[in-house]
Amino acid sequence: MTSDSVPSTQQAIVQHRYGAARDVLGTAETPVRAPGPEEVQVQVRAAGVNPIDWQMIEGNRRLISRRRFPFTPLFDLAGVVTAVGEGVTGFRVGDRVHADNEIDGGGGAEYVTVRTGLLAPVPDGLDFAAAAALPLAGQTALTCLDRGGVTAGSRVAVIGASGGVGHLAVQMAHAAGAYVVGVASGRNGDFVRSLGADEIMDRTETVLSSAYGADAFDVVIDCVGGRDQWVQARRVLRPGGRFVTIARDEDGEVTVASAARLVTTITARRLRGAGTRGTKYVPVFLKSSAPLLHRVNTLTTEGHVRAHISRTFPLTLGGVNTAIEESRAGRVIGKLVLQR
Repeated sequence: MTSDSVPSTQQAIVQHRYGAARDVLGTAETPVRAPGPEEVQVQVRAAGVNPIDWQMIEGNRRLISRRRFPFTPLFDLAGVVTAVGEGVTGFRVGDRVHADNEIDGGGGAEYVTVRTGLLAPVPDGLDFAAAAALPLAGQTALTCLDRGGVTAGSRVAVIGASGGVGHLAVQMAHAAGAYVVGVASGRNGDFVRSLGADEIMDRTETVLSSAYGADAFDVVIDCVGGRDQWVQARRVLRPGGRFVTIARDEDGEVTVASAARLVTTITARRLRGAGTRGTKYVPVFLKSSAPLLHRVNTLTTEGHVRAHISRTFPLTLGGVNTAIEESRAGRVIGKLVLQR
C-alpha cells in the first residue's frame, strides 16, 4: 500500500566522498525508492545527529564500514509511513515511526526505506524531534545496562553523564533502582542531578579513584573513552564488577594499526578480568533492533526516560553542517536534532 502523494524523485542531502562535512555534503535530486519485502517507506520529519554520523562522513570508520557514494547520511530518523512492502503487517500508511537506520542512513532525505526489524511506533505524546533523538542513543544506553547487569540496588557510575548516551543511561539506571553517580563537568551538575543521579562527581575537579575508594561500584558505564577511564574504574569497582564502555582508547581514524591495538587491548583486559573476582571489561557495539527500541519506548511511555534536546536545526544542508560541527566540538548536553 502506498500514499498517493509520494513523488518519484526528491531533494536529498548526499555525501560524494570522505572528508569534512562542509566539503563533501551537497544536495541532489535522487529517486524515491519503493519499499521491498519487509521494508517500510518513511517520509522523514526529523533526524538526530550522533558522533557516528561525522565519524562516518569523514571516513574514520571506513575500515569497518565502507560507504558507496553517493550516500545520504544520518541514521536516527522519525517520520510518517508512506508505503509498506510485501509481507509487512505491523505498519500502515500514516503511522508515526522512528528508527536507527543503522547501515543505510537516509535521515537527510525526504523519503527513506527502513527494514521493519529496525522500526518502532513513536510513543504517544512524543513529537518527531523527540522521537528522532531516541533510537541510537537510547538503544546504546539500554545495551550498556543490560551488559552491565544493572538491577535494583546496583551502584553505578556513568562517565559522560550529560552526553547523548550518558544522560539516557543515568535515567535508565535510576529507573532500574540503582544508586547512580553521574560523572560530568561541574557546569552540568544540576542537569545530571535532574535526571535522577544520586550524586554528582565533577570530572574537572577530581577523578573517580580520589572521590571513591575500592569496591565503591558494581558497574562503571563509560561514554567518554580513553585509557584513563579504565584505569580509574579498576580502582573503584568491586571484585567481579563491570566496566562497560561505548568508546575506544583512541579517537580519530580507525587504521589497521589502531584496529590491531584495539583487539589486543580488549583481549588483554578481558583476560585480566577472568575469574569471578576479576574486573570485567565489556565493550559495547550496538546492534539496533525493533525489540530493543520497543524497550526504550516503554521506558519513555512510563515516564522514566526523556531525551533532552539541547538544540534543534532545520533539516537542510546548512542545518546539517552546523549540527555536525556542534556535535564534533564535543560539548553537547543531551542531543542535537534536525527537523522539518
